[in-house]
Amino acid sequence: MIIEEFENVKIAYMRRIGEYGKENKKLMEIFKEYLKENRLFDENTVLVGIALDNPVETPATMQRYDVGIIVRDELDYDLLIREIANGEYAIFEVPHTKEDIMHFWKNIQNITANLPVDTSKPIIERYSNYKINSQLCEFCIPLK
Repeated sequence: MIIEEFENVKIAYMRRIGEYGKENKKLMEIFKEYLKENRLFDENTVLVGIALDNPVETPATMQRYDVGIIVRDELDYDLLIREIANGEYAIFEVPHTKEDIMHFWKNIQNITANLPVDTSKPIIERYSNYKINSQLCEFCIPLK
């Protein structure tokens, strides 16, 4: 784990509303195709997935999930744009397999037990091109 400061990070994104699961993965695939078709996907691309609602507290039909790309000033995006909350994030690198990701989510309470987690901000899944090629992804846990 490392600590990273997020400051003025913007994403261009697509959102879906509905139960978390397979449809979130499908949205990411649609998003990546859109980026490729619009020449926005290259070796410097950093993708994010953000579950905005706690599924324990939010009805399945109202759960929001964003997929996005970290905005780079030199590119033009024809998508909605918003900022990621500024602050410190604990970054956990996880093998990008279904089993390892599920293990991370199932054990997140234990993994973050000694951290001052800011539960008012969402956890961000981050996928840089380098990490994807190395079969890794990152979970960015917001801190107080």
